[in-house]
Amino acid sequence: MLPEIYVLGQRVVLYGLMIVLGITAGILTALVLNKEKLIKNEDIIFAYLYGAIGAVAGGKILYLLIEIPRIITNFKLFLDNPEYFQLLLSGGFVFYGSLVGGLLMVYLYCRKYNVSIPALSMVIIPTIPLIHSFGRIGCFFAGCCYGIGYDGIASITFKNSPVAPNGVPLFPVQLLESITNLMIFIILIFYRRRARSYKNLIVLYLILYSLARFVLEFFRGDIVRGFIFGLSTSQWISLLIIVAISVYYIKSTLIDHLLRENSKQT
Repeated sequence: MLPEIYVLGQRVVLYGLMIVLGITAGILTALVLNKEKLIKNEDIIFAYLYGAIGAVAGGKILYLLIEIPRIITNFKLFLDNPEYFQLLLSGGFVFYGSLVGGLLMVYLYCRKYNVSIPALSMVIIPTIPLIHSFGRIGCFFAGCCYGIGYDGIASITFKNSPVAPNGVPLFPVQLLESITNLMIFIILIFYRRRARSYKNLIVLYLILYSLARFVLEFFRGDIVRGFIFGLSTSQWISLLIIVAISVYYIKSTLIDHLLRENSKQT
């Protein structure tokens, strides 16, 4: 919709700007949530910096993995035209890869500097969908992750997008996902007071986002995200997360039930 603007003669890419604004909003929110000062504010800031590096690396790695079939098919084209490979490297990111990479780097920071993982998680986890919400607005400005063809209420037509098809009415899936992430953020903010542990907070986030992402993928029109048996890579990952968490809770419930039964008998 609006890939870039110029401020004082300087070119500003709005996708990158929204990412920076999202991270800034996430840090400020985490600092506010750290009322009890269970962890140092500087640890929150540095953990975010570690997480940002991991998110960029993880998102790009998963994107390139998804692109492997296309790279193999057009391998000679990539060899003969290095600019195609450069375009591939400058391409998009896959959120699930960014999530794993970001959380892994935060975990490594906590281990390296002896920071409490539970305490840090309670202030960082709720901000992930907030940052993601800003990121999807960035996608909207860039035209990436665009929606299916749709000529109805609130349809969007890009006119100057380097990614989305221009002049074609599309479903505003980026904005819908941004709103969805904002709603998840609000839910997590309220739930964190009742959460018995940081693990419950993480589980709630993963369940909510995985369900939302699975549905929203049906409204995506871009095909550069990998498909297996009719479902996108992100939909398969969403299903795996939902199944894994469901199995974990079923096993935990059964184990708790058996322990209670044994304690009654003894």
